[in-house]
Amino acid sequence: MEKYRNECVELNEYLHSFGDLSTEPVTAYIFGLLYTLIIIAGLLGNICVIIAVLKFRFLQTVPNMFIFSLSCSDILVCCFSATITPIAAFEKRWVFGYFLCKSVPFFMGITLCFSTFTLASISVDRFLLIKCPTKQMLTKNKALLIILVTLFSSPVIFKMDTIPICGEFCDEIGWKTSYGRRVYGTILLTVQFVLPFSVIFFCYSSILYTVRKVSNKQKNLEINDDIIKRRQRTNWMLISMVVAFSVSWIGNILYHTLKDYELLPTFILNQEFLYAISVHCIAMTSTVIYCSSYYY
Repeated sequence: MEKYRNECVELNEYLHSFGDLSTEPVTAYIFGLLYTLIIIAGLLGNICVIIAVLKFRFLQTVPNMFIFSLSCSDILVCCFSATITPIAAFEKRWVFGYFLCKSVPFFMGITLCFSTFTLASISVDRFLLIKCPTKQMLTKNKALLIILVTLFSSPVIFKMDTIPICGEFCDEIGWKTSYGRRVYGTILLTVQFVLPFSVIFFCYSSILYTVRKVSNKQKNLEINDDIIKRRQRTNWMLISMVVAFSVSWIGNILYHTLKDYELLPTFILNQEFLYAISVHCIAMTSTVIYCSSYYY
């Protein structure tokens, strides 16, 4: 590529010469349609959940209040992550200015942490309800969740900055070594996913085991089968939310973890933008899948 050696060239034009599929108009149209559908469905579904919880007092239970907060978080995801990320990915430059370069990754980190911590809180609430029915259910510590996610996400706001290189880019700068970035990424991975999902796995495993034992005893005593089914339905609905979140986000998590450790395979590196936007698009579907779980 002799002609690119001594001149400033748009990144899209440069990558297109190497056959990068993310520079093709048809790719942008397809993902534009997918993101539009996700945003519309996510906004409408989560707004309906919020209205329902606010309107009907009988829905204002502890689990539903957690679900209410998840819907608020999902709306922010639809407004920021599902809109700004694909535009930046296909433009191959940052067009949203200095302030959004600092704030968008920060709020995206907060909403992601908040989602996993809230799912963990729901599992703890159900665990206490099943294991300790006579004790007060989980009703507080929401402020602690926000403090924790802010604490562990705040370094992002200091590392993200705009960089003028043949156009303006928003990227992480200031890491003196790749080791520091890996340590920070590993800490975030542990706090955002490993710890919350360890709690979730323990709680729901215990719940399913206990409910199965109790159900067998109640059937022997000919207790109303509707009560048993209602409890099981609620538990499975909440578990389906966790499964939906895990399935939708696992690709994005794996991609960025491998990228931090420079372990991405060659076939992904050859189409890095395409794979990055693909796993991100799949992750955004969690905002829609959640709503389906709520209505179930």
